[in-house]
Amino acid sequence: MLAFAVSLLVVAAPQEPAAEAPRVDFAKQIAPLLLERCIDCHGPKEQKGDLRLDAKEHLFAADEPSVVPGKPDDSDLLRRLGLPADDDELMPQKGEALSKEQQQLFRAWIVQGAEWPEAGDTWLREQLAARVVPKITFELPAMDDAQRAKLAQAVQRLQALGALVQPVAADTEALELNLSLLRDKADDALLAGVEHLAPRLVWLHLGRTAVTDASAGTLAKLTQLRRLQAQHTALGDATFLAMKELGQLETVNAVGSKLGDAGIAALAQLPHLTRVYAWQTQVTSAGGLAAKKQAPKLDVDLGDYAEARLAAAKKEVDERQQRNQPINTSCPVADKPIDPQHTVEHDGRRIAFCCGKCKAAFVAEPAKFLAKLPPK
Repeated sequence: MLAFAVSLLVVAAPQEPAAEAPRVDFAKQIAPLLLERCIDCHGPKEQKGDLRLDAKEHLFAADEPSVVPGKPDDSDLLRRLGLPADDDELMPQKGEALSKEQQQLFRAWIVQGAEWPEAGDTWLREQLAARVVPKITFELPAMDDAQRAKLAQAVQRLQALGALVQPVAADTEALELNLSLLRDKADDALLAGVEHLAPRLVWLHLGRTAVTDASAGTLAKLTQLRRLQAQHTALGDATFLAMKELGQLETVNAVGSKLGDAGIAALAQLPHLTRVYAWQTQVTSAGGLAAKKQAPKLDVDLGDYAEARLAAAKKEVDERQQRNQPINTSCPVADKPIDPQHTVEHDGRRIAFCCGKCKAAFVAEPAKFLAKLPPK
């Protein structure tokens, strides 16, 4: 009995308070990250996913704000920053994902209340005003009236089917065609006739569509294409071998496609190609090295780092779920079944109760009930 009393005294002994995390400075730490990595897609000119991050009023005024001050796990912005590399919702979509340190900085900012002072708005506004945006230009071939008429008809047909066809910028006739939103409705039949866009089509998005190698002949005619996104499609070497005339092509996203060593070798011959995303494809390490040797300027991304990143993300999710899982099935106060809505974290463990009153009783005198909990 005496030993038990001593153990309770030890458990109940006051602990040293944890060191308070340094206060995150929005203007110096968060705003520069928003400017460099987020505002191009979520700023005054473009708001992907209806998300705008260049001023406080846009982020916090929404019906379902992406940042909930003090609640990082309820903040969708933080969730999207930490998604796996192949997730369509990952932010940012351009360039490398934010580092763990940068993600933790956002988390700390949200935990501390997501303070966004007026000086932050001012700084972002001044930085955006000072930016010199380079004019987007393409050297495109001349078109006669007949070609323009066929192009207009093709655009009208695609838009009627739900495809996104638009200029890539306000100061150019160059076009972007995005079929990815149509998913499996975008098939080889829908792609037929796209060759009429060839004189102006520079960006083509086919990700997760039902397009197959049957469209190789059509794709081979898109001679002004600079960027091709064909991730998670059935396109294979027959298509990529047919692209030998696409001399303007600069980047190809073939993640999850049927691209193989023969296809990557053919792509390596293209004079302006600088990057191919080829992870989760049939391209072997030897095939990637051979393509790199054939075209030293070509970056063949086989996703070696992505597997490690995905594994780390899964581990983090598993650990988070484990931390959020109550250690007990019976309320330590009333000996009744627990209700997961009533929990508290104590000494690094999540404890659940049958009701709010029991939770309050535990918080007031935790040492009184610890013996009823599973041992560490």
